[in-house]
Amino acid sequence: MTDQKLLEKIVSIAAVKKSERVLEIGAGTGNLTRLLAKKAKKVLAIEIDRSLEQILDKEFSKSKKVEIVFGNALDILNDKKIDFDVVVSNPPYSISEPLIRMLPGKSFSRAVLTLPWKFVETLTANPEEHRYSRLSLIAQAFFRIETLLNVPADAWSPVPDIRSAVVRLTPRKASGPGEALLREIAMQDDKKLKNALREAMIKSGKGTKRKARGAVEDFGLSPKLLDKKISEMSLNEIRQVLEKISGRY
Repeated sequence: MTDQKLLEKIVSIAAVKKSERVLEIGAGTGNLTRLLAKKAKKVLAIEIDRSLEQILDKEFSKSKKVEIVFGNALDILNDKKIDFDVVVSNPPYSISEPLIRMLPGKSFSRAVLTLPWKFVETLTANPEEHRYSRLSLIAQAFFRIETLLNVPADAWSPVPDIRSAVVRLTPRKASGPGEALLREIAMQDDKKLKNALREAMIKSGKGTKRKARGAVEDFGLSPKLLDKKISEMSLNEIRQVLEKISGRY
């Protein structure tokens, strides 16, 4: 992003404090990084493009407030040693969905992100809208999502052929036992539903392993669905599970 006024708006929206550590994904040539460094205690800026190393090194090598890390942001975020208070980023659009799926496992107060417009429509869609999906359901279970700014195409160089928007994600508390269990299930994307449900019930204090196993059987879900991985479940299947959970709790 090269539009200085828009970059300043993004930083203003993020309201970064002097005591906060900021994560930036997709540092580019450092246009946003420079502004964040003026506000934050520390900026961890991740960039995958090694061809920008010389530019970023020249700009920030002497800065005590900026740490540039080269690599895949998703791989780096898997490192549990990465600590940050706020996310302020114009991330690569190709990682929009995996990034949103990964953020619920991290501890932070807010995220201000520039994302593709159609993707933002999916994140913020209501259940009755055609763009509503399993991602909408899960993202809204973890975050309050606000669309704050439209980003004109000429804010970028080179100019993209898609619209963009700036959104703010604010972690929120679960609205009830059903949503609390949904969160626990969603955090176990690689597990089968039956195992994820048992673990979720134990974590949420619903009983021992033995009681959880019996409770899962009592939900009345089909064996075929219970053997399905969370990552493979459709929106309707997730809704079916939530109905069963809500009916019991």
